[in-house]
Amino acid sequence: MENIVRNHPFLDGNKRTGYGLMELLFMENGIEINASEDEKYDFVIAVAEGRLDFDGIKAWVTTHT
Repeated sequence: MENIVRNHPFLDGNKRTGYGLMELLFMENGIEINASEDEKYDFVIAVAEGRLDFDGIKAWVTTHT
């Protein structure tokens, strides 16, 4: 997700696409994300702004699954 959200491969929708792919991958493997819409939004924005690196993303996902 980090590369999809931060490297902007699309003209629009990079954050939505990155998060959606992550969630789809989890759903396919029976994993549910337990976070409010606000928490999900804050997570995606933090990744896009570079405030979360790989380890930060991993920690957030571990906490919320």
